[in-house]
Amino acid sequence: MVVTTKPLKIKYKKVKNPFQAFMQTNDNPHALTKEVLFLRYIGISDSIEHYIEDIQKMDAYFYANKQDVCYLRLHKLEVLTNKAAIQKFTDVWENWQTAMAQPQLLNKISLGSKLKDERIEWTKKLSFKQIIHIYKENHPDANDTLLKNFAVKFLYWIDYYMPQIFADQQASQKIVFIGDSTQHEILFLYFLSTLGCDICYMNPKQDMANVYPIIAASSTLHMCQAIYDKELTIPKLSIVSPQSTMIPTPSSRTIPIEECSYEQLASFATSVVMIKTFGPDQKVLCFGSGVVLHRDGYILTNLHVVSGGEYYSVLYENDTNEYITAQFVKYHDIHDLAILKVNRTSKALPVKMDGQLVRGQKIVAIGSPLGLFNSVSDGIVSGFRDIRQMSMIQFTAAISNGSSGGALLDMQGRLVGLITAGFNDGQNLNLAVPAHVIYQFAQNFIEQSG
Repeated sequence: MVVTTKPLKIKYKKVKNPFQAFMQTNDNPHALTKEVLFLRYIGISDSIEHYIEDIQKMDAYFYANKQDVCYLRLHKLEVLTNKAAIQKFTDVWENWQTAMAQPQLLNKISLGSKLKDERIEWTKKLSFKQIIHIYKENHPDANDTLLKNFAVKFLYWIDYYMPQIFADQQASQKIVFIGDSTQHEILFLYFLSTLGCDICYMNPKQDMANVYPIIAASSTLHMCQAIYDKELTIPKLSIVSPQSTMIPTPSSRTIPIEECSYEQLASFATSVVMIKTFGPDQKVLCFGSGVVLHRDGYILTNLHVVSGGEYYSVLYENDTNEYITAQFVKYHDIHDLAILKVNRTSKALPVKMDGQLVRGQKIVAIGSPLGLFNSVSDGIVSGFRDIRQMSMIQFTAAISNGSSGGALLDMQGRLVGLITAGFNDGQNLNLAVPAHVIYQFAQNFIEQSG
């Protein structure tokens, strides 16, 4: 079969002011040859406060221009742990190897979810072929199992990220990756650049380890004057006015938001659900709570609430229907987080990502302790703990079994934590996963304001 679709050609830009160039949008998304910037921005130019502020300004700018730009800020790529997904992409890899022996089949073979743009879809296949060649060239001792593990993980990333990045064929694609990365993640960033995405790799500590020659040749290195070798967490910036093209100033982020009354905070219970987890014998394994992250039915809960379930029922406040789902979207073992998908629309809770919680700050907990649907209790933040290398919020609002997966709100009605556990031997010693960890886990499912 003769392929008539022409692949995208990439020309890598070398510029004097790379960060400024990264902020510019591409003029013609349909050009056969596209100029791309792959920036390695290493260290910090001034203080860490200014470094974080610049990133938040970049967030604000691209979100404000989201009609022209698809913007994705990453800190780690998704981990493939779901057995069904592993088997799915193992099958894709085996079919791909068959097609490699018969090149005329490449256009027919599936490589995960098909993109609307035929040129990008065809370029995706050719670029994946190149990535496999680069991997083999740089890992000559890798056996078939190592190659398969790499390919399956890479195919999962392709299927997970590319439908988001290329949802709008008219938009420019801007991908920012901040922090330490694996060599496989760096290869994926290079892969995205071959599809026309501008890439900005930012690491305040150090450059990529053992940079592949082709990435060194394609990217522009910008070394700052200083390094910052401590752990760095960059909160997501809340955009007040998505129609505005102005970048918010630091002062605009510190304007206090009016507190809600307890009656008003209780009304947010419509975005907190009760979850029943059913086993293979159709018996209820456990009860728990969940928080609506997105109006399209994405529910955040604790992994221990839904682990081992064959299917789940979700109940909403003021709705007599029971919504059955088996759509287990993703999970994280260490942080005890999971996402379910339900075929029902509902209002999402906003996630607080600006500013920090402080001890003594008032909070409200909403969950379903002991199966008592959407109970509301108040308390304060009593501390911050690192438990088994996990950052946790300690709070005093009363919870019980069934509260797990419920919402911990600030007095403005924003989700500041996901209720996770309580100490049986202590009174009002309760824990929640903080909002910045929730964002790192679920950033692609959190509904954007506006």
